[in-house]
Amino acid sequence: MSAISSGAYAANSSGESKSEPFRLMSAAKDRQFRAMLPPVEDAEMQRTLEDPALILYTDAEITPAFQDWGSGLPGIHSVMYNISANGTEPFGNGNREFPWNVAGATHRTTNVTTFRFLRLPQDEQGKTLPIVWYRSSQADDRQTGYSWIYPVGTLFGEVLMMRGPDGKQYVFELRVRSREQSAWKVDLYRPFRNPEQLANRIRELRPQWESTPALTKLVAHLESEPTMKRHTLADNHPHVAFRATAGVDELPAVGDDELVRELLTGTTFQSVLGDAWRADQQGVRAFAPTTSAAFHIVPARYDAGFLENDSRSCMRCHDTVNQHVNRFDFGRDWYGHIRGSDGIFSFHPFDPSCISHNGFGVGVRMNSRLEQAGLLAPYNATQHPVAKYQRIPKLF
Repeated sequence: MSAISSGAYAANSSGESKSEPFRLMSAAKDRQFRAMLPPVEDAEMQRTLEDPALILYTDAEITPAFQDWGSGLPGIHSVMYNISANGTEPFGNGNREFPWNVAGATHRTTNVTTFRFLRLPQDEQGKTLPIVWYRSSQADDRQTGYSWIYPVGTLFGEVLMMRGPDGKQYVFELRVRSREQSAWKVDLYRPFRNPEQLANRIRELRPQWESTPALTKLVAHLESEPTMKRHTLADNHPHVAFRATAGVDELPAVGDDELVRELLTGTTFQSVLGDAWRADQQGVRAFAPTTSAAFHIVPARYDAGFLENDSRSCMRCHDTVNQHVNRFDFGRDWYGHIRGSDGIFSFHPFDPSCISHNGFGVGVRMNSRLEQAGLLAPYNATQHPVAKYQRIPKLF
């Protein structure tokens, strides 16, 4: 994974960079989350993670919101508010149910949180390229809505953490997406690529592992020839947005919380792009392990085993961003679009002040902090050439 030359620093009115990098969160919160970024084997990605220009954010900084331009309540709405008057409609929009409600494969977990980061590229003169927005509409809209494009070279990252028995957060996976001219390129980083690596690390950290029944059982499972049944994971919408079939590899408990902490915090993460976690002799593959244990190298009921570790698999969900929910179920009394645009769910250019939390639209305003920092601009064909701002086919 190549690092991307960038530098998102706050700019003055002349476009010159100040010394302080732009942040969406407080400096203290920024330091807290930066300290949680895992070490990775890829030297260029490691430099990227250490870049002060990395813009970190959570749902507190970029409020999850969706557009609705087809009902009597047009505007930008919080995904948490149900704008449907139908008492049988649980959410009123598609963003609170599988596969859009949480980070992929974590919909059945109970102790997972995330934070994310953004890095924008620079042009040949060293100026940060902005996100650009433009007006757009779809068949089910009555008014014109909004879409946006990230410049080629943009990097997004998502850090997945689980709460341990000590109440602390432990990173178990890092996902990154890099914007190319006509696609998003992905990479995934985990502490262990396959069962063999995990078994070897257990032996290294616990030389007397055979004296512990739980570890004996776990290592035996890791070193066995598996036979996995095929399972299917799919949403229940009439027009299915996600369906995948794979094997399930459920890991026995470690039985040693301190060892789990060492496995997660004392192991350099590595790319698992294109890899399966394990496969049996019939060719059934699981792309990540799962477990029923409360604390392990993955959270309990984690479903990443269904997600192939490649761009094609990721786009099964990410190509639904900014699409109207009627595409997936025309008969429901729900409204608006799937959140996001240009293949990214978690980010949007709207100012927090224009996000409605009571169902009544309050107009549309772009994020003033991003605009003032030179990181957001209306699309202009002269200023934003196709070479840097090409729309990806089928993305809205």
